[in-house]
Amino acid sequence: MPTYNSQTGHHDLPVDTELPARLALLEELGLNGRRPMAEMDALADRFATAVSDLTGGQVFTGIINIITHDQFFPGLSTPRAAGGHSTGQASASHTERTMSRSEGWCVYTLDRRLAFTLDDVRDWPRSVGNGAMHKLGVKTYLGAPMIHPSTGISLGTACVIGRQVTKWNSEAVDLSKLIAAKAVGQLTSPPARRALI
Repeated sequence: MPTYNSQTGHHDLPVDTELPARLALLEELGLNGRRPMAEMDALADRFATAVSDLTGGQVFTGIINIITHDQFFPGLSTPRAAGGHSTGQASASHTERTMSRSEGWCVYTLDRRLAFTLDDVRDWPRSVGNGAMHKLGVKTYLGAPMIHPSTGISLGTACVIGRQVTKWNSEAVDLSKLIAAKAVGQLTSPPARRALI
């Protein structure tokens, strides 16, 4: 588990003992290239929209995140205003598909291997100094690990982030698990079929 580092004034990140196995599996699946995937963007959009519906119209960014030495988002939702209409603007999270492992909360979701909720990220001590919180104004996080069924290796996460504190309920947590499972199903389908999903 992460521990507080008095020299840096921050908590150390969890040690990713699964990284070598994950890199090998990603290569085997043909997912070691870093490219946006239309079907992952669509899934991230559906995730953000569904969570918005569950929370009375709050605005969220949906992310499908493959975690290796850093974080890469093959799926990223289009920013939406309340009511589901595109804002016509790209947020920082939309224009950037890579992040350091030290930013955001997905590395903790990956380490826990369980769905992870932060109603208010500012209440969690390990958020201190988190770039996603400060640069993007993120105040809430909900994520679930994407676990490969036959190997048990976690490929990354499916998550949503938002700029309003959100009281997450069991329905939202169940949705995050469902989206993570759908993402794994799509990511691990044969490449020729993957483009048709």
